[in-house]
Amino acid sequence: MTLQDKLFILFEEPGRSRTSFIVNTIIYILIIVSIINLMLYSVDPIREKYGYALDLVRNIVMPIFIVEYLLRLYASGKLAQYKGIMGKFKYAITPYAIIDLLSILPYLLINTGFNSSFIRSLRLLRIFRLFRVKKYAIFIQLMKKILSNMKEELIVLLFYTVVIIIILSFIIFEVEHEAQPEVFTNVFQTMWWAVATLTTVGYGDMFPITAAGKAITTIITILGIGFIAIPGGIFASEFIASIEEEKKKKKNEFKCLKCGSKEIKSFSNAVVEYASKKHSYDEINVCSNCHFTWMDMTNDENEEEK
Repeated sequence: MTLQDKLFILFEEPGRSRTSFIVNTIIYILIIVSIINLMLYSVDPIREKYGYALDLVRNIVMPIFIVEYLLRLYASGKLAQYKGIMGKFKYAITPYAIIDLLSILPYLLINTGFNSSFIRSLRLLRIFRLFRVKKYAIFIQLMKKILSNMKEELIVLLFYTVVIIIILSFIIFEVEHEAQPEVFTNVFQTMWWAVATLTTVGYGDMFPITAAGKAITTIITILGIGFIAIPGGIFASEFIASIEEEKKKKKNEFKCLKCGSKEIKSFSNAVVEYASKKHSYDEINVCSNCHFTWMDMTNDENEEEK
């Protein structure tokens, strides 16, 4: 196994070895430390009193991230599509690689003399590195699939929402402009009120004082509850359907380890008693064809029979 292969496993496959798991865990801990450090740096009293310590933490953590980025860039060559110089460029423009680069770029630029508010704001991108966690990555893929499946419904809902906001803005402007010319100054300003009312946020910076305006606002607030509930219901329904589809897909791919049959019965949180002891397992699988039985995971909890 080459160094490149070892580095790829170390950074990209945390489940392959204990060392890889530990390294990735340390990296995630450092990301959290970096984010907390950035948050503390925004508090003036803490920065004035402990600025040296905060800078020290940053100067320890960020070089580690830089080395990690370079090693990931090198290790990406294990995959055929990322071999060679052009392959490295292709890897560098992948979403995760871009996030990694942007999270360390402010540190590099600030230390070379560039220190603008925009560059400092890029430091916030460090938090997105947490999405490298495999479980989060799976969740993101699921969200993308759901949004893709319900994009037509969302587009239609968005279209009607925009139409309603525009209509409401014209109506309330005509009703309230004379009573509050300094508040409802124009239709565009009134659209802010329409959005805040339709979403039931109600900041209180703009509100009607006429009887007609209050009546319209009451109706819109009630309609707003429905508009908030509709996309939530659609999303929840699609989310449940996607999860069931993934479970069904996983079940169809599940085969007996001995004969390859798909006729498998699974028992979750099963307790088996043998040798006068009770053994607890997360799941026990039994093949209906050849009756072969195996356990996927063990809780390692053995209780002596009472």
